[in-house]
Amino acid sequence: MIRLDETVIWKQLSGPYGNSEEIPPLIADLAETNKKEIADQLIWEYLYHQGTVYECTLASIPHLLKIANESSDPDFKLDLILSLGTVLIGLDVDSNLDDIFHEDMLRENLKYRIKTAFKESIVAFKTLVADVLPQAKLADEASKRWYLVARLAADKRHKEAEVFNTFNENDEYMFVCPSCEEETFLWNEDNVLNAYDKDPVNDNKKKIDLRVDPSSTNLDWLEDIVDEINIESIKPLITYFNGNINCYRCTEESNVFEGIVKSIS
Repeated sequence: MIRLDETVIWKQLSGPYGNSEEIPPLIADLAETNKKEIADQLIWEYLYHQGTVYECTLASIPHLLKIANESSDPDFKLDLILSLGTVLIGLDVDSNLDDIFHEDMLRENLKYRIKTAFKESIVAFKTLVADVLPQAKLADEASKRWYLVARLAADKRHKEAEVFNTFNENDEYMFVCPSCEEETFLWNEDNVLNAYDKDPVNDNKKKIDLRVDPSSTNLDWLEDIVDEINIESIKPLITYFNGNINCYRCTEESNVFEGIVKSIS
């Protein structure tokens, strides 16, 4: 792990504003205070700025997971884990982490230190996600949906986590035909997922038949998590996720959830 006092190294790490020398003081303050405002500044302005991960992200994650593990504030711990769940969607340890070192300015031994520390620390993330489950069950609906993202990321279901990260408001989803890549709009209308050929705000939209199959069980993994956390806003949509659509362009039949995953691929 890159220590916070290794200033020369932090100055070499890529970040949204050039080097990353401002990050160690923020991490130190966060460890001391457990303040949500500092965590938000650190994560959303530096480590995941505009949805991008950097060398400083890999180097900082071990520190943040250590802070989460040592925190005695359940609300802070939950909030930090939910935020990190979003960041970790794009940091699948089974993929090539070398892609993050795109500027190739670091010595190989430093890259090795950063990647090794990240991979070792990320093992604790799944345990931390389980630790905050009691708080997540008592949270509001929006927080429960963010917990679902973190849980899926911890379970290495990164594409599925990205679905609920991208469509986090749960009011609309996009379906992309796996055969011809035509888009279909899916709108959550009073807990019913309706499909349209155009954006539903368009007066010329045409409704597409979305056929549900009560016997389908291909999303058991999702239903189990949603039931465990009691995410009332997603529960009624699982039936539709399990359904099928015939693409209005090529007529090929596809599973709804597979088409949603295709839309974020």
